[in-house]
Amino acid sequence: MRQVVTQGVSIGREAAISVVINGVLSLAFFLAVFGTAPHPLNWGAPDYLALDFVPQSIAVALMSALVPALIARRKLNGRSVLRGILLRAAFFALAGALLGGLLAFSIGSVPFPSIGWHAAMFIKIAYGGALGALVAGLALRRLLASMPGK
Repeated sequence: MRQVVTQGVSIGREAAISVVINGVLSLAFFLAVFGTAPHPLNWGAPDYLALDFVPQSIAVALMSALVPALIARRKLNGRSVLRGILLRAAFFALAGALLGGLLAFSIGSVPFPSIGWHAAMFIKIAYGGALGALVAGLALRRLLASMPGK
């Protein structure tokens, strides 16, 4: 991964941290929602694995936009406007809801057979990590581009 450091903020490092944090959180929520005992999971009823992409996408997008931007703001001595960070985080959360809804609808509309618990867990961890890295990178680039006196 190419390391982009701008004004003391490493976008690559923050994206990598986001992968780990969102992967771990996705694992924790997967275990809380679908249990710790391996069993086949249905994309639709009764497990609603496909629908679970909606809250996961919202949470990952919101936190991946908000937390790295607030940390970067502190590194930049508060030169960025907090209102802009909060609005961008809300926008990313809405975009996450849309993405999660599209995934849930497209996966839920097809009568896929049930999926193994371990495979489902891997998919949810990988998705949370990848979305987190993408959003963190985009949010930080936008934050740095909006800096006064840039």
